[in-house]
Amino acid sequence: MALESYLENLKAKPEHIRKRYAFWTSFGVTAVIFAFWIASFTSWGSTSSQAVAQVVDRAGSPAQSLVAGVGSFFVDIKDMIFGAKKITYTSVEVKPGR
Repeated sequence: MALESYLENLKAKPEHIRKRYAFWTSFGVTAVIFAFWIASFTSWGSTSSQAVAQVVDRAGSPAQSLVAGVGSFFVDIKDMIFGAKKITYTSVEVKPGR
């Protein structure tokens, strides 16, 4: 495999070369993520003011947003501590394999 041979060749290089490769690889991945993040701010099919108005309409009043945010925070904390809701099945159907 080409990737495996490339990695083996990279392992044979001195440490400062490996660090340089690691830096530029992480920089490239970060740049791609940053580009997608910046692109997510563009509103497809509507102007910025229309997009903001739609978000404000969905949010409701500030008090409603605050209560909803606090409520979901406590639900998330409860799920982290006690685990998510578990599904229990009352019957099990066994089918023969192929």
